[in-house]
Amino acid sequence: ISGTYGPKCQGKEVRDMMTEEHAVAGVNAGGFVDVGGVGTGGQPLGIVIKGGHLKAGSLEKTYEIIGFDKSNKLMVGNMSASKALEIGIRDAVTFGPILVVNGKASEISGTGGGLNPRTAIGQRKDGAVLILVIDGRQVSSLGANYRDLINVMLEYGAVNAANLDGGMSSHMIYEGKIITNPASLYGTRLIPMAILVKENNDK
Repeated sequence: ISGTYGPKCQGKEVRDMMTEEHAVAGVNAGGFVDVGGVGTGGQPLGIVIKGGHLKAGSLEKTYEIIGFDKSNKLMVGNMSASKALEIGIRDAVTFGPILVVNGKASEISGTGGGLNPRTAIGQRKDGAVLILVIDGRQVSSLGANYRDLINVMLEYGAVNAANLDGGMSSHMIYEGKIITNPASLYGTRLIPMAILVKENNDK
């Protein structure tokens, strides 16, 4: 997470969160208050859970949750924060829609505004995590709709998968370098949380 949350707070860039957490890769995650596309990234929409602690959101309200439990299993679905914590979800954000559940494509109405930059996350049966960023709103890449994301996730064997925040926030950083082309004219944005990848140092 970027830090303290609230209307007057400011988010951080994914790169800065990666540095703080000693991560090798990172992407944007859940949504945030972004009036007119000029939000400061300090106020998440929905919940944020980190390390088993609720950092934003209500315990009893139901959210579309995307997160990992203590055994690193990706959990997706509608539930309250209290339920998420009860079943052992360690880290989670709110966004959607859910794309794949138990290896089957979800029935989704609409396209999410048509072709746009997208970020999504999924997990295969063997536990491998799939992180997808598709550039959009550019000559080189118009973007993707929800069906496109589902097709890619199923092609790569996702058992569960979900759409994350997209648009101008979508980007991926690997080893300190942006390896996608953000749609924002100003480059990477200040956001409230990110999904980070750390090296496994277990022998």
